[in-house]
Amino acid sequence: MKIEKWLYDYKLAKFKRQLGSCGEHTFIQFPVRFEGVKHICIGANVSINAFVHMWGHGGIHIGDNCLIASHVSINSVTHDTAALLYRDTIIEKEIRIGKNVWIGSHAVILPGVTIGDNAIVGAGAVVTKDVPAGKTVIGVPARVLKK
Repeated sequence: MKIEKWLYDYKLAKFKRQLGSCGEHTFIQFPVRFEGVKHICIGANVSINAFVHMWGHGGIHIGDNCLIASHVSINSVTHDTAALLYRDTIIEKEIRIGKNVWIGSHAVILPGVTIGDNAIVGAGAVVTKDVPAGKTVIGVPARVLKK
C-alpha cells in the first residue's frame, strides 16, 4: 500500500507540474486524458475523477473547490462548420468554470462556455451556452432546471 501511495503521489506531482497552474490539495484520479496541458489552470481543492478528458488548447480555467465526476469531457477546441473540410480547421474558445461547481458524470462542456460559481451541471448534460451562477442545468442541450 505504501508503494502504491508513493507512486500515485509521484505521478500526480509530475502531472501537476505540466499544467498551466494547479492549486493545492487537488485530487486527480487516473486515468485521465489532458491535451494542451499548459493551457489548463486548475484551482485549489479540486477533485477530478477517472476518465475525464480535457482538450485545453483554447484555455480551460477551473475555480477552487470544484467537483468533476468521471467520464466528463471539457473541450475548448472545435472545427469550423462552414469549412469545406472540417478537419482542416481548428477553432479555440476558452472555457471558464467558476468556484464550487459540480459537474456530473458523462457531462460535456463545449468551447466558449462559462459556468458561474456554485452551479451544478447534471449528469449527461451537454453544455452549449453559459450557465448562470447558482443554477442547475440538465439535458441535451443543457437548460436551467426550474424549481
